[in-house]
Amino acid sequence: MPRAQFDLSKDRQSIADLLRTRQEDGYEPPPLRVTSDAALERELELLGSEESFGAVTRQGSQILGLASWRWLAFDSEQLGISAARLDLLVSAGGYADALERKAALLGIVTEECRLRGVRYLTARVAAGELSTIHALGRCGFDILDGIVTFSIRLHHAERRPAANGLEVRLYQEGDLEQLLEIARSSYTCDRFHIDRALPPGAADRLYAAWVTRSCTGKEADAVIVTTLGGRVAGYVTCKLARDPGQNGKPPSGVIGLVATAEHARGQGVASATLQGTFDWFRQQEVDTVEVGTQMQNAGACRLYGQCGFRMVRMSLTYRRLL
Repeated sequence: MPRAQFDLSKDRQSIADLLRTRQEDGYEPPPLRVTSDAALERELELLGSEESFGAVTRQGSQILGLASWRWLAFDSEQLGISAARLDLLVSAGGYADALERKAALLGIVTEECRLRGVRYLTARVAAGELSTIHALGRCGFDILDGIVTFSIRLHHAERRPAANGLEVRLYQEGDLEQLLEIARSSYTCDRFHIDRALPPGAADRLYAAWVTRSCTGKEADAVIVTTLGGRVAGYVTCKLARDPGQNGKPPSGVIGLVATAEHARGQGVASATLQGTFDWFRQQEVDTVEVGTQMQNAGACRLYGQCGFRMVRMSLTYRRLL
């Protein structure tokens, strides 16, 4: 049976072995997936943080299953409901064994979350991890959305000039109110807006806070703005991602929020803002940049393809009310 605690100092090697050689149990025989050293260190660092809680299954000294979760302070504050996220749900073995272990671990996690006051528990899982998907469904989680992640190598990206009348620059303090106005009409098909379990207005408050924190450097390292006729017409938030033990290697780039004002759509604003984003990342010696969007957001998927991105993975978002 799962145990609600593990000691990372004692169990580190066994946990690392599990994480390093996990399997994805899709429709084909599962290939062995060897996790990169950087990704492994990132996961171990997360497990060792004070905010992380977890459960394991054992066979003797060997750990065969692991689940971890943490409370989300920002989401809880903005949504008005105590929220947490399942960060890891991993098991050794094939589909049948993994399904049973993961379901048992989820039982421990949901009960522990409930006892700690969590009422809104989310999980994001790769679209091919069937044992996790089925365990989440068995344990009362509902699907909210699907995410498509795109990636681009900037040394392959074509440099394109902005359309006439567009100016691309870094965010300035006086831009904030215009960015917030754009945000209020730009995000509608995300999981926060479609989840009727959330209080009215909660999704809009979260995005307003997200934009504000991005502009003040708390959620982003830069915000790229495009203006049209002296008005802000669109923006993109940029973040640098550095893995533990990167040893001087350049960071990767992550695009967080992308939005275009209603009055400026269809005029090349989004493409121009993305080109400005690429230029900023190049200045930071970044080559690989990722961005995600909802599967149902056909316009964003088309935009990223036109700008040279390639789809690299798909994931599903689940939540359970406790």
